Order: sequence, then structure tokens, then C-alpha cells
Amino acid sequence: MILLVDDDVMVRLMAAEALIASGFEVMEAADGEQALELFDRHEFSLVLLDVSLGGIDGFEVCRQMRERPHGRSLPIIMLTGMDDTHSIDSAYSLGATDFVTKPLNWTLLVYRVRYALRAAHTVADLETSERRLAVAQRVARLGGWLWHVDQDRCERSRICLDLWGDTPSSLHEVPFGLLSRVLSPDRQHLREAMERAREGEPYQMSFRVQRDEGTVVTLYEQALPVRDEFGRVVRIEGVTQDVTEREQAQRRIRFLAYHDSLTGLANRQMFREMLDHTLARSQRTGSRCALLYLDLDRLKRINDSYGHTLGDQILREVASRLLASIRSADLVAHDDSLHEEVVARLGGDEFTVLLTDLSRAEDAARVAARICAELGRPLQVAHVELVVTASIGIAIFPDNGADPETLLRHADMAMYAAKQRGRNTYEFFTEAMQQQAVERLSLEQDLARALESGQFSLHYQPQVDAGSGRIVSAEALLRWEHPQRGMVSPVQFIPVAEETGLIVPLGEWVVLTACRQMAEWRQAGLPVVPVAVNLSAHNFRSDSLLTSIAHALESTGLPSSYLHVELTESAVMQEPAAAMKTLGALKAIGLKLSIDDFGTGYSSLSTLKQFPIDLLKIDRSFVRDLPEDGSSASIVEAILALANALGLGVVAEGVETAAQRDFLCSRRCGLMQGYLFSKPLPADGFAQLLGAVPRYA
Repeated sequence: MILLVDDDVMVRLMAAEALIASGFEVMEAADGEQALELFDRHEFSLVLLDVSLGGIDGFEVCRQMRERPHGRSLPIIMLTGMDDTHSIDSAYSLGATDFVTKPLNWTLLVYRVRYALRAAHTVADLETSERRLAVAQRVARLGGWLWHVDQDRCERSRICLDLWGDTPSSLHEVPFGLLSRVLSPDRQHLREAMERAREGEPYQMSFRVQRDEGTVVTLYEQALPVRDEFGRVVRIEGVTQDVTEREQAQRRIRFLAYHDSLTGLANRQMFREMLDHTLARSQRTGSRCALLYLDLDRLKRINDSYGHTLGDQILREVASRLLASIRSADLVAHDDSLHEEVVARLGGDEFTVLLTDLSRAEDAARVAARICAELGRPLQVAHVELVVTASIGIAIFPDNGADPETLLRHADMAMYAAKQRGRNTYEFFTEAMQQQAVERLSLEQDLARALESGQFSLHYQPQVDAGSGRIVSAEALLRWEHPQRGMVSPVQFIPVAEETGLIVPLGEWVVLTACRQMAEWRQAGLPVVPVAVNLSAHNFRSDSLLTSIAHALESTGLPSSYLHVELTESAVMQEPAAAMKTLGALKAIGLKLSIDDFGTGYSSLSTLKQFPIDLLKIDRSFVRDLPEDGSSASIVEAILALANALGLGVVAEGVETAAQRDFLCSRRCGLMQGYLFSKPLPADGFAQLLGAVPRYA
């Protein structure tokens, strides 16, 4: 809508007619007072205002309209019959957008109105864009600047100055004036980039700035030189942005990508990259380095006992002590630029330490000893005092491997050897370990095929009544006859079977085979005796234990009273509550239960007396030196007294001499087992023994 203000009725009539014919809406006012009243009540797109009005003249009306918020950018075209420059200057100074002299050309007036409206819309769009740009720049923390090279003067936007912090006004216009805020070595890099920009080379770079209040921010700057028609650089246009948060986020992402979130140590990815880099540099310089591979001893037991939250706290403390050990290891001084010790957590309870620029292999041993000592100190976690030790394997570059994979593998082998040697110690890699590893892998592969190809068998060793010498039961012993290796000792393959998980199906095979054999003997009319089978801790904790035993008894039709189960102390004492439940289920089936190798574990008598145990087996290590060894004799007598007090039977294993038998008989040991009576026999040999020797049921 257009407001037409003129005190000449004919002018208003003609002007309104021309405007309406062109599609405009028009509202008329005859004087200045009426015009201001209408202006306050309505929203107009444009005002046509005559200069000469009765009362308030057009100049004053224009001035008051411009003072109103909605009139600041409104197009105001002044209508005047005066053609002097003074009137024109007055109109523009008071805010008039344009002016038209009388007498009016109505067609031209319409075009002038349309042009003024179009120009007003363009200005409004530009202002909107500028507001949006300003908002975007504030949000993005983006400021612009202009460097006039010929004047060596710089113009910076308000946002740009805010990014640099409070600065003296004298520095605002000096191109290099703010460089004192830039931290080294970024300052020199930025100065060089600005010097090159004066020669016509654009730049973009990040740099750190310290503000007056002491905070450090990261700014990102882009600069583009502008040349004149002669190719000379006349100005440099640039933008500066605060990218502190982005840099922090990127650093955090990089940290998470290369560090363990629990301990803050380097993770497997970062360690491998550092190992590759270190070995390559060591190869170039001819220096030596050492890789220490650590595995915490028995952390799983702590997690099972106290929970993983406490276990995580232990891992953090271990990481702290590892770092302290490296810092205080009194290594020979190195150039900091070359010295790159790296401590990493590979996952779980496995850590690595990379030592560089070693003068002697003994330096690595000194660090390993310091680590063992540091970790061996008691630590207080959540009001619980614990001792966590580590087994450490050491591999030296280039002696024990020229590439990362070989060095890691050899350090791992050495760590395994340290565990076998008793834990809480360290071992250097040797070629013998490599041979053992190859042999072990071969044994694992052969063991996996042995069960499928029928290489296992059971031998049976009788257990005799001490008084009569008659066979009353037997123990089934697992034997492995390899096609090429021959007879493989259980001492060799049982630990491998436990570590590979094959012990569970192997134990189930033993139970089923023993039951089938007893069923065959019964069908043959032999005087069958109960047979005891050994179950490992893995079998005892297996979910399939009860199902596999029930299947073996049901499928063979063997009464459960013929099957005895022997378990080690460690198997039943590790988790007493779960063990009590499993033992109760086995007794419910009707099985007789024995504790094998009694006296070699760590039994709690208060717990042991609650278990539904029938027999204790005295370990052969106590029987071997009877009756001469007083300590062994005392232990055996104590076990017999304990069994008598608890109402349990006793089997002494490893009886090989008459003197041992006589000693045990004199102490009322009920059952014996050993080479004095019979070595373990294959099924056929034991069947002959059953048929030839009378027995007690």
C-alpha cells in the first residue's frame, strides 16, 4: 500500500488514478498531521510526500517518519515544484529515497515508484542476508579482515578482533601487530606465511593464540592476495575462525583411536605403529631395542572374586606403576629426540613396554626386574589389599627378530616360559623356546585329531583292600598312542588339552568309554568292580557335565554305583558354593566321589566337611618316601586322622614297596593303589586280572 501526501486535491486525484491503474493500493492524506497519523496506524510499502504542505511541511514529515522504527528503511519519494539544489540536498539529508519535480509525468511516476519498491526489496534482502551472515559468523566464530598492502594497513571486523582477545587499538591496523599473541613455533610459521602472501602466495593455517586472560585458543586463518590490472598485489582478503573446540574434538578422537580408554596408555594400534617406526629407525641407526611382553598373574581370579569394577581399578594402578617403573629405571641417558619408551595395553591383562636405544641387553632385564618389584608391592583398592604380579617375556631387536611380528611372537613365548617358571619373573627369548613352541603347536594339532581317529585308550589300575589284597575298585587312566610319536605321556598332553579346551570332550569320552567297558565286562560275566574316572576342573565346571554322565549311564545300562568320580582339591575349592551344587547333583545320580591328590591343594576344612565326599586319595608324593621320611609320615597320619574324623574312606596311591604297604596298614589305611599290586593295564589285561583274583563287592 502506498501513502500519498499532497495538499493539492487534483494532484492527489491524478496520482492516485495512475497508481491504482498500475495495480497499487493507495491511501491519501491532505496534510502532514494526517499523514503521520495514518503512518502510525498502517503499514505502507512506500510514501509519496509533497514538500509544500499546510502546517508541517514535507521535510519535517519525512524526518519524523524516519525516526519511527517501521520508517527507517521505507522508500520515501519527495514531490516538489522547486528545482533548486538546496531543496534537493535537504530532502536527501532528511532521509528521502528519491524526489520527483512537478508538474508530474504520471507514467514516469509509476516507473519511479516501481523502481523504488524494487530497490527497497533488494536492500531488505541484502540486510536479511547480512544479518544471517553476521549470525552465522558469530556462531561459527568467523571474522573477516582486509590488508591494504600499499598502505601496510589492516582492517579487522569486530568478530575478528574478539577472536584475538582484548588488544590495544594501536595493534588493530598493523598487519603484523597481533603476532605477539601467537605462541611459538606457530608465530614464525604465520609470519613467514604473511610475508609470502605479500608476494602473492595464498595461505591457510592453524595457530595457537594466548589471550590477555591467559586462555589459549586455536585460530584458523585463510588469506587470498588480490592483484590489480598490472599484476601487483594491492590487498589481501582473509578470514579468521576460532577452531578451538574442533581441534579439541579432533585431539580427543585421535586420543581415543590410539589410546586405551581405561588406562590412558597407548593401545594396540598405536603400539604397532610405534613398533614399526622404532624398528625401522633402529635398523637405520644400528641401535638395539627391547620388547617386554607382560601378562598379569591370576587377574581372572581377582575379577571372579571381587568383580570387574575392582579389576579395572587394578589395571589403572598397574598402568601407573608401569610408567613409574620406566621413569625410574635408571637407564643410560639418551637424547630426548631419540628416546621413545612406549608403554601400551594390548587388551585384557596384557601389556607391552618398548625400550629403545639400549646399550646392553641387561638394561632390559633391569627394567623388567624393576617392573616386577613395583607390581609386587601390595596395592590398596576399595579397602582391599591385593598383590598383583606379572610374568614378563623379553625379546631383543635385532637378535630375536628383525620384524614386528617375529619380535612380538618371541616376546610372547618368553612370557609363557616365565609363567611356567613360577610367575612374577622375567625370561629372555631363546631358540629353545622357538623349538618348544613349534613342538607344542604340532602337539596341539595332533591332539585335535587324536580323539576323532581313535588314538586314545583307557588303562585300568586296581585299588585293593589293604587287609585282604583283593581288588575292590579301579582307576581309569587315559593313554594316547600316537602313530608316529608312540606313547605320549599325560604329563605332556593333559595341560595342552586343558589350554585348548579339548579336555572337556576328552573327559566326556573317558566317562563314556569306562561305562561301556564295565557294561561289556558285566555281559561277559566278569566280577566287575567300580571304576573311578578323573575329571579336570574344566570338566567339573562344564555345563554339559551332568548331561554327559547321565547319557553314559543310560546308554550303557550301567548302574550308577559302578561309576566313581575323582576331582582335585583346586577344582572343588575354587568356587565352593557352585561346587557344592554340582557335587550334590552328582551324588543325586548315585555316584561315589573322591578328592584326588589330597594334601597338595589348599583345602578349607570347614568347607571340606560340608561337601558330600566319600573318599580322600593321598597323593603319591607323600607315599613315595614312606616310612623313612618323617615329614611324609606325619602328613599321611594327619590325613588318615582327618578322614577318620570326617567318616571318609582313604586311598593311598603310588604304593610300590612292601614297607610302604606295611606302614599304611599299621595306620589303618583302607585302600591302596600302586605298582606293588599292579601297573595300569589295558582292558583285556585288567579283565584277566578280574577273572583270576577274587574281590570284595
